[in-house]
Amino acid sequence: MNAGKVAAGGIAAALLAVLGVVAVQAEEVSSCWQDFDTLTDNEVFPDAFTVRLAGTYDDKALRAAGTNPAFRAAADFKGDAAIGGPVWTIAAPGPNPVLSDQLGLLAARGGADPDDLAMYEGRNGKRHWMRSAVKPADFFMKNLRALTFVPQSDGTTRVLGADARSGYLQWCAEVPLKPSGAASDQDTGWATGTTGNGRTVLLVGQAKGAAAGTSAIATQDVVTGKVTRQWTVQGTWTDVASDGKLVYAAAPGAVAAFRPGVATPVWRAELPAGAETAFRSVADGRVLVATRPVEGGAGTVTAFDAAGNKAWSVGGSDPEDAIVSGGMLVVRETRGGADGVAAYRLVDGTPAWFTAVPDLKTLADGGTDGTLVYLPGANGPRVLRLADGTAQPTTLTAPVDRILVSGQRIVVQHTASPDLAWTIAYLTPKAQADSGTPAEDPRQR
Repeated sequence: MNAGKVAAGGIAAALLAVLGVVAVQAEEVSSCWQDFDTLTDNEVFPDAFTVRLAGTYDDKALRAAGTNPAFRAAADFKGDAAIGGPVWTIAAPGPNPVLSDQLGLLAARGGADPDDLAMYEGRNGKRHWMRSAVKPADFFMKNLRALTFVPQSDGTTRVLGADARSGYLQWCAEVPLKPSGAASDQDTGWATGTTGNGRTVLLVGQAKGAAAGTSAIATQDVVTGKVTRQWTVQGTWTDVASDGKLVYAAAPGAVAAFRPGVATPVWRAELPAGAETAFRSVADGRVLVATRPVEGGAGTVTAFDAAGNKAWSVGGSDPEDAIVSGGMLVVRETRGGADGVAAYRLVDGTPAWFTAVPDLKTLADGGTDGTLVYLPGANGPRVLRLADGTAQPTTLTAPVDRILVSGQRIVVQHTASPDLAWTIAYLTPKAQADSGTPAEDPRQR
């Protein structure tokens, strides 16, 4: 028998097998696309433009923004010691897309419809893709490739995985758990990307046929969609997180730590009474758990060390309206009749500083680069040094509703009217000048 023919036949058979597997996978994945539709309405997620070239683009919303004095002041800003010069801008003919930083990419929810999803590049504002979901989808980005649309809080267990930059769906999988809380529509912490690992999502909930008083914890790989580990633990838990060593579970009234795959906890501790319980941070040797009344408002942040000992607690503020960064817990407080921002050291909970910030609406609408805290303001952003709370003066006086930091960009947003809103990205103080030529269009980069 001819050896070449045998080899060729083997290669052909292997190729057909691979193509068959790919075809099956494609069919399985395509069945999940009913949850997402293509979106081509640029008014939902407008293009981004280079600020220095704003007057050269033929864009209706950008032209309308150019007639607004506040936008012109924001776009003409030359930069100072606290905030660098503007880089790119988005003008929206309505509500701003709600942006969140995801490893230097800006995940966007529709300005008027939370079902709409898009992804922008934080560096230059380039829009990568747009999609519309049948219902709102939460998600985690674990690296610059893997975007996982997590199970819904209503108990829907189908999970989708997509490429973060292209938006192409790569896999579809069922997870064997459902939320274990009494109010499943409020239990958003049962799936989390806080895992201490670059490619996993962690889930806690009820498995089919599970014994009363137990929960199941599962680990899902975001690249393949496979549930790589599942085990049963003692207790009924509604929130979960991990630092890569221990897995932490929380529910109203208690928090516990488990070794992966082990049913009994390494330690268990009591929490202050509260109808809502969620992990605020798992970092710097501290597990921060937030509790607050179901109606919101003032609550408590409690910190535990690696052995389960209560390290400290801070009460009297809304734990959701907080920032954890640079070894600090930053919360909104009122002292001596003055509304402002207070910081506590994560290591021991001692007060670090308090700075009065008049007319501060929402601390959580601010951002940080780990050195500075940027807060929104009607007369321009307020900038505080994270180490000591010292105000850093800035000459940017344009109104700001939201600020986030994405890499070396300070992204500010403002809604001027129901028909006009804008986003402008500025350089951080640490940022170097862009390497691109001034004529480059971010839509082509």
